[in-house]
Amino acid sequence: MTAPQPTAVGVAPVVRGPIGVDGFWQPRRFAFWMLIFLLANGAFSVISMFYQGSRVVPTATILGIVVWAAYTAIPLLFFHSLDLFQQHPPLGYVLAFAWGGLGALYLAIPANGAINSIVAKTTGSQDWAPAIAGPTTEELLKYLGVILLVLIARTQFRTILSVVAIGAVVGLGFQVIEDLDYTVNTAISIGSPNEVVPVLLTLAFRGIVSGLWSHALLTSISAFGLGWFLVHKHKPLAQRLAVAAGAYALAWLGHFFWNSPLLRTGNPYLDALTHGLPMLLVGYLIWRLAGREEAGYLTGLADTYVDQELITADERKALASLRYRRHLHKEAKKTYGRKAARRYRTLQRRQLHLVLQYGQHGPGGRTGQAALEVQLARADFAAKTGVPDLASARTTAAASV
Repeated sequence: MTAPQPTAVGVAPVVRGPIGVDGFWQPRRFAFWMLIFLLANGAFSVISMFYQGSRVVPTATILGIVVWAAYTAIPLLFFHSLDLFQQHPPLGYVLAFAWGGLGALYLAIPANGAINSIVAKTTGSQDWAPAIAGPTTEELLKYLGVILLVLIARTQFRTILSVVAIGAVVGLGFQVIEDLDYTVNTAISIGSPNEVVPVLLTLAFRGIVSGLWSHALLTSISAFGLGWFLVHKHKPLAQRLAVAAGAYALAWLGHFFWNSPLLRTGNPYLDALTHGLPMLLVGYLIWRLAGREEAGYLTGLADTYVDQELITADERKALASLRYRRHLHKEAKKTYGRKAARRYRTLQRRQLHLVLQYGQHGPGGRTGQAALEVQLARADFAAKTGVPDLASARTTAAASV
């Protein structure tokens, strides 16, 4: 076992010791059954809603399901490329997506209708109703889903990024199923015999033009505050609550601005950019902060628990930087080809998994199995390239010049 090394700023990393890990299958916890109950009700409500729509516009409904399912694969592949799915087991992400698409959505629909009606009667106009109803109900319900998942599997969430990742998937679930609902409703309202056009129009605007700054981004912003609250337990309670409330307020205000008539030009595509880009900038900063905290956490764990044979100094640097991980992957591809690069990517993911296992379980048990998987992945890469790692390859190449 190697001794802890200084970080890039010269300060020894703070390592939160292994505390075991809760899975997301927790039938002994009330939060688990509350989530299941609400998901069951949501599934019945949402499926019934789309069944009724399919009786009116069957082609648009079926095509919409296919289109939005394919659309969902794009952000999921992006999350996979960022190694976000290493944060939790698959069940956690399934429950998160289901809460967003079933639980939160089925509760939000009647709540939005009630608030829209109240605002319209109070102000005599519908202009501001979506700006008040949408963020008030939808952001709260998505956020409550993240809280429920934290209560179910408490020790799964050991970094800010782990909470931000689950929040993004909750938002993605809400976003995709809501977009499918809009697709069906648009096809019904248009009443055209051509049911393909409404699907394509909804995909163009809600999927492509406004998809980047929709619910997945908003929920990840609010989840950042919850993650900060959970991770920084050494901070004063008032400060932790302030950060959590501030992040939630940012998500609420972003949603409010998006739905509001403020600064509207009449061009929906231009308005989408002017209202969406500020949220995208905030989201980028939030994710960057979460990534920096994650980098320090991973580096601290690796330096405390993991031997150099499993993760070299060069590879430890890659743990703290997604950009450097990609750089090493490209280097492997350029030097040894596509197949070797895939094997090196497998090695990188298994190293990340190993470090997270140390954080959750400590030495032994599952961690021993994860260490063996790293050794096998390195041997597989060496069998293809003749070198165990890229640093050795550089040394060999330099010596031969």
